Amino acid sequence: MKIIDIVGEDARQSFSIILPDNTRVDVSLWYSSQQAGWFYSISRGSFSLTNRRVVNSPNMLRAFRDVIPFGLCCIISDGQEPVFINDFSTGRAKLYIMDEADVADVEENVIVAGALVW
Repeated sequence: MKIIDIVGEDARQSFSIILPDNTRVDVSLWYSSQQAGWFYSISRGSFSLTNRRVVNSPNMLRAFRDVIPFGLCCIISDGQEPVFINDFSTGRAKLYIMDEADVADVEENVIVAGALVW
C-alpha cells in the first residue's frame, strides 16, 4: 500500500496517482460540513465513480475488485469515520492506494468468510 500523503485540510482537492502499471488514477476529494464528512470521485481510463463518501475501510473500491486492478483504503486511528476537515492533515485519517497485490492480500487476510476482521 502506498500512502497518499498529499491530502491536506483544503475543502476541495484534486490529484493524480500513477499506478505500478503506469496508468493514472485521478482523484477528487471534498469536505462537506453539512454532511460532516469527506467525499471522493475517482477515475482511471473508462472507469469512474463519483460522489462517494470516504469511509473507514480496508478497500472502499472492493465492489469493483474484478473490474479495476487497484483499491483505495482509509484507516482512521480511532476506528470511527473521517468527519473532520483536518482528519487527513492531523493524521487521524490515512488514505492509501493499493495495487493488485495489496487488494489480493486484503481479500485473503483481512476479509474472512464475508466478515470484516480488521
